Amino acid sequence: MEFTYKTADISALNEVLEIYSSAQKFMEANGNPQWVKGFPDKTDIAGAIYGAIIYTVLHKGEIVGVFAVVNYDGNYDYINGSWLTSGNYLAVHRVATKENFRKKGVAKFIVEAATEIAKKRGRTSLRFDTHEKNIPMQNLLNSCGFTQCGTVLINRDGTPRLAYEKII
Repeated sequence: MEFTYKTADISALNEVLEIYSSAQKFMEANGNPQWVKGFPDKTDIAGAIYGAIIYTVLHKGEIVGVFAVVNYDGNYDYINGSWLTSGNYLAVHRVATKENFRKKGVAKFIVEAATEIAKKRGRTSLRFDTHEKNIPMQNLLNSCGFTQCGTVLINRDGTPRLAYEKII
């Protein structure tokens, strides 16, 4: 399948919310509590769209995935472990795929798109974090050559996350 990506526009808010809502249900059904407390919600997503950090993945004009990127994440300042690099990273968050496009390469494309964005911004690595019960994300990151570097704590709820990095 062929995918493209672009910065999300506020007109896509409802479609993006549907994808995140579906992902929350998928995580909960698979025993992963990462997003079941209502995160991300409409306010979070709208703010991220206005902040130009949310991207949509498109297939033939249809939004089939979403992700966020930030140049800095304060949650990554302290790690129980060790990052591969000392900074200059792009952090990738809120990865979600439309239900009928799961296991069709969207998440792998997101890693490729984030790598492209990072290179354009002069970044030397990509960083991700995920819940210990988010096996699909762990499998994706491992298959894409990321190294598990330790754990970080998420400020909004104090929960630990597995921290990954890949030098690009």
